[in-house]
Amino acid sequence: MLGHSLGATLIPRIAALDKRIAGFIMLAGAARPLEDLILEQYEYIFSLQDELPAEQNNQLQKIREKVANVKKLNGKNSLKVKDLPFRVPASYWLDLKKYDLLSMAKKMNRPLLVLQGERDYQVTMTDFKIWSEAFAGHKNVSLKSYPALNHLFISGTGKSTPEEYTVAGHVAAQVLSDIGGWVKNNFDKP
Repeated sequence: MLGHSLGATLIPRIAALDKRIAGFIMLAGAARPLEDLILEQYEYIFSLQDELPAEQNNQLQKIREKVANVKKLNGKNSLKVKDLPFRVPASYWLDLKKYDLLSMAKKMNRPLLVLQGERDYQVTMTDFKIWSEAFAGHKNVSLKSYPALNHLFISGTGKSTPEEYTVAGHVAAQVLSDIGGWVKNNFDKP
């Protein structure tokens, strides 16, 4: 089973629910809380400008407030969707808060491939480092990062930007080759 971004982040939960899946591939899977990544992404995007216009500064402040609201959620307090990131209900954020991602990931005993683009500003090398540390000593886990790839595993140069996503591209051939090789090494045995 292959998951990308939030799909990759949910792989440990899926693994715990379905023992029939032989192995897993995580592409750009976050190891930190989603609300933290949302704020980090906005701060990164706005940092690409020389000067932040007042409107975007206000937008960034609202995002910080919404992320703070997620941090305060405990199941007893209730917040309206307008007060939370992306207008997603509190039940969603509470469910993610209860998801002990790293603990569940460390219990995975089936083959796992973790891949990360080093130019990814949505799920960063910080997350890849956390995965690397979490899976240290796990013989069933392979990790690899790619210096020129962004969140979509498309090659580029310089700082990754949202505009990059508007240019048609393909997942890098090396990623596909690495996935194919990993599948063959783990599952194509006589």
